[in-house]
Amino acid sequence: MKKRQSQAKFPEAKSLKRVRDKLSDPNYSGGNIALPADASEVDRAKYQLCQLIAKYRREHKLLQKDLAIQIGVDESRVSDILRGKITHFTLDRLAGYAEKLHHDLKIKIIAA
Repeated sequence: MKKRQSQAKFPEAKSLKRVRDKLSDPNYSGGNIALPADASEVDRAKYQLCQLIAKYRREHKLLQKDLAIQIGVDESRVSDILRGKITHFTLDRLAGYAEKLHHDLKIKIIAA
């Protein structure tokens, strides 16, 4: 019977603590931004457009720089979109980016 080569091990407690501390820092600016539960409908629509753009990137296996070229922005703006930083964009701007990827994009507004 052959010995298995090094199997993936769970990180040490010290490493986990460092990561938890970093992610818990209120000034941490990495990672995706979650949509707050009390978000406005405009913010929800902006977030959905960001998710639509991120999905397009995944499905087409695009690099961030290639997506930036397709929608006509620099890579840092694409990074903001992919991380859900909706405060950096207006609804019409995000809709315009999504429309460049989905030429048949339809936006529906419903009064409840």
